[in-house]
Amino acid sequence: MKLFFSIAVLACIAVVTGCSSPDEPATPPTFTTTATTAAPEKSPEQELIENLWDQQAARPGADIERVFRLYQKKAAVGPRNMACWDPEMVKEDLCVELVDAMALLDVPAREIIPLLESLQLPWRFVGRDCEPQPITLDIQAGRVNLETIDDVVVAYTVERAEGSWDRRAVEREICPEATEPNTDLSD
Repeated sequence: MKLFFSIAVLACIAVVTGCSSPDEPATPPTFTTTATTAAPEKSPEQELIENLWDQQAARPGADIERVFRLYQKKAAVGPRNMACWDPEMVKEDLCVELVDAMALLDVPAREIIPLLESLQLPWRFVGRDCEPQPITLDIQAGRVNLETIDDVVVAYTVERAEGSWDRRAVEREICPEATEPNTDLSD
């Protein structure tokens, strides 16, 4: 047994001395490099959304900070529009207040729709150029019903699970009454 132990120790010593060489420096010098973190590349959709939020923040009446606070509350309650379906879960009517804080009126629909989608709010057109659109009668709490003229939002309502739906509209006349055609042929 002593013989086996002595051979094992000699083999270890031979391996250690054989692997090290006095000609090599102990440790090669290392250069530290500053890790530069390049900004992650954004998708075109993400850049569009960021630009639209910046434009919306500059509009009078828009309170984007409040929009994001309300969105965080909405997301904390549950997925999609859970906060809109159960008003007992939150004190505010989150979806209505969130949409009101966005200041949708007099803004092109093509700018509003991506913002609504980024907040996970469903939407639909219920009127275009003073013509009602065919719609389903199902209720989706939190869905935004848009009315547009020349692709500009002139009115909207936010569906609620219970209670009335308050319609918000621009202060000017939206759809002037159609004048009756002259049927008097007595000229």
